[in-house]
Amino acid sequence: MLTRLRRFLRFAAADLLHYSGALGLWRFFHQRVLHKREVCVLGLHRVLTKAEQYRTNSLDGMVLSDVTFVSLLEYLQRRFHIVTIDTLLRGETREASKSKPWCLLTFDDGWKDTYTTAYPCLKRFGMPAVVFLATGSIEGRGGFWVEQLKRSWRTPSSRTQMKSVLSQLAGQNKWWSADLEDIVEWLKHMSAEKRHSLLRRLLPSEENSHSSDEVDSMLTWDQVIEMSRNGVEIGAHTVSHPLLSYESDTTVERELRMSKQTLEEKLGKKVRAFAYPNGDWDERVRRWVKQAGYQSALTTRPGWHRFGQDRYTIRRILLHEGNVTGPDGQFSPATLNLTLAGWH
Repeated sequence: MLTRLRRFLRFAAADLLHYSGALGLWRFFHQRVLHKREVCVLGLHRVLTKAEQYRTNSLDGMVLSDVTFVSLLEYLQRRFHIVTIDTLLRGETREASKSKPWCLLTFDDGWKDTYTTAYPCLKRFGMPAVVFLATGSIEGRGGFWVEQLKRSWRTPSSRTQMKSVLSQLAGQNKWWSADLEDIVEWLKHMSAEKRHSLLRRLLPSEENSHSSDEVDSMLTWDQVIEMSRNGVEIGAHTVSHPLLSYESDTTVERELRMSKQTLEEKLGKKVRAFAYPNGDWDERVRRWVKQAGYQSALTTRPGWHRFGQDRYTIRRILLHEGNVTGPDGQFSPATLNLTLAGWH
């Protein structure tokens, strides 16, 4: 009941603020009167067809439907000036329309659908983008540990076993009532070594832990190279996608150096941008990123990036089906603008 009420209030607020012109007036005042030079950096993960949405083991908060994605691009083309990573690095662009806010599109991880579904749409609209790759997953199938965990969770017997193991680990029965996203969040906030140790107890044997379904496959190097040659900037996202603030200096340095080195060798060009896995960073990690030779780094801290602010902690707004669609399940400019304004 409480969840439904929150959804109703969110949709009502979105419609009121959007159709009254309040959000547009605020943005105009911010940009034209206060002269705030900002760029809205949008972060996406998966763009899937309806059939693929039923089959994927990715969490809902990572998924945008292909239909919604096209509607999103149509809206952005009308209302925003879509810029390249160069705009972020230079802090200005001569081509940008002064009457429109600036927007940068980014994609994380390196999923196959970034190439098969999102990339053709970007070409159709003539929009640049940045794709951040976890190089160790390229050519892989079955996704990351989160997808493997969800695949097991879908099986009642495996789910019961997982809850039993988690209850033993916690020393109480709190995990019996926990949902999958709670468990995922708990497992994120630890070193990769500790998480892998726990996953060995939670997941089936290795031969059964990966889905044979192509929907959760990753990009191939040929696909990465093609996009790199056709308007898509490739950035680094580490090798194995650990949350860097939980890792040692040795691991952080290796993940940053090897991912950058691999991409530059494969693409024959400099890799300038980095995206923190899960948006997780601290001052120590930030220093390592800068020392590794990256010119910028993106977080998942919501908000617009203002030129002149730290380029190694760039804010980014993550989009998924739940925060860009209305009560009818269709793309909603009102809901999107509420999301861009920081209403969560």
